[in-house]
Amino acid sequence: MRRFFTILEGEGKGTHKPLTSNLTIVGRSRNADLQIEDSLVSRRHLEIRIEGEVVFVENKSTHGSFLNGKPLVGVVSLNPGDLVDIGHTKLCYEESVEGPLPTSGSESMESMSAEIDGTRVADSDAEPINPKDKDAHPEATRAMGEDGTRMLGASELPNWASQEKLEKAASSKGGWVWFFLAVVLVAAGGGYWYFFVRDSDNAREAGPMEYRDSLYGFNLEYPQGWSKVSESSGEIVYGTGAEGDPAWARLNMHTDRDVENALTGLTDGFNQYQETLKKRYAGFELNGSKQLDFNNARVVFFGFSSTKLDGKGIYVLNAETRIGVECVSPDSCYDQYAAAFNSILQSFSLRDVSSQQFIDFPMPDDGMQQLALANRAEVSRQVDEYARVGQMLLAARDVKPDNLYESVQDFRKALQLAIAPPVRLASFRTLAQGLLEATKQFNRALAHQRYEITRALNDGDNARAYWEANKLMQMVTDKTDPAYQEGFKVVQSIQRPRGQ
Repeated sequence: MRRFFTILEGEGKGTHKPLTSNLTIVGRSRNADLQIEDSLVSRRHLEIRIEGEVVFVENKSTHGSFLNGKPLVGVVSLNPGDLVDIGHTKLCYEESVEGPLPTSGSESMESMSAEIDGTRVADSDAEPINPKDKDAHPEATRAMGEDGTRMLGASELPNWASQEKLEKAASSKGGWVWFFLAVVLVAAGGGYWYFFVRDSDNAREAGPMEYRDSLYGFNLEYPQGWSKVSESSGEIVYGTGAEGDPAWARLNMHTDRDVENALTGLTDGFNQYQETLKKRYAGFELNGSKQLDFNNARVVFFGFSSTKLDGKGIYVLNAETRIGVECVSPDSCYDQYAAAFNSILQSFSLRDVSSQQFIDFPMPDDGMQQLALANRAEVSRQVDEYARVGQMLLAARDVKPDNLYESVQDFRKALQLAIAPPVRLASFRTLAQGLLEATKQFNRALAHQRYEITRALNDGDNARAYWEANKLMQMVTDKTDPAYQEGFKVVQSIQRPRGQ
């Protein structure tokens, strides 16, 4: 199956742009997979993800996007013939059987219906943050520390809109630059054409540079003018200024790959990572942490201070890979770089993955820790019981729709108890392997059910979509779970089939 966009309006009208990877970035940046020359298009305007047979689109720009004439909010699936408007550019999503791309634009695309049913669902653990909707999404401006430390203020969380505002200002200035260059070119003659075109292009693209790590599979952007400071095994440093200067900043990327990373929970792993940070930064103090979604990755965002430096960063797990990204500068000039740090962290994304692979479980509460100190044997007994039930439910995953969900919960409870004692139980690794398998099976089942719902909606079979959505709700017993909410929204949007 070939998937591609046809440009119906704007620069490159009539051309076809194929989607050749699981993640496609659409934007004005020359590093974008699908570059759109449009002053109202952001450098990273859209993300297109292919999951199985379904293609999802997500707006990443504060300029906004439109799908079939309606604002594009959240992550939604694309159907052949869907129209996507960004800036002055209109794109039409199309599919075709294997073979060469069409040689001309699709016929009568603009006459197709602009109506969508608003019931599409995507493989996402949380609602995306709308940078313009701070009341509906209070965490877009602040987050509470999950470890009992102080609140992370608005200045410490990523400023989701700041980079887009800078781009908009840069694009307006770019028009004057081009006008001035045109006058100079006419006056100076064609002999200077190449020189000025080259320099004006650099000026127009004086935005972030992109770092792509092929070994550990991630991308991020850093400011123009920053350069590589050092590189060693597992560590790459970019920055500006020399240490000791009045103002300098560093972007530190730390990576490693180990089979044990796949068995480390995101929350538990970050707690362990703090010990590494204490060794890396003298006087390290965590100011707060919060799990957030950055593009296609769930990360632990954190802010910290130390004897000489202040900073913020993200901690990421993906299967056997562990990634730590820290942005630091001296306290005296930290405010100068805070916005740049936010933009760097916000740009982080995983490459060539349909979904991030990791496990997670809560840390033990006070009652569990007290029980572990008073009666370790009882803790072991409860751990064994939760593990036994979790394994039984995993084996019987096809018997009841919610068995996989309950299996995940039991393994999580077992692990939460297993790390309550001063020394975690010897069964921890086996329990983590059980949670990893249950999580994989559960996520696979969710993805399949989402596909069935989408396929029914695409076929116009609302009755089948209704019951497939009901099944999704039955698979998740917690009504606050995002997956349950996805199914509930579909059910609400479709009238119950008559006689059933």
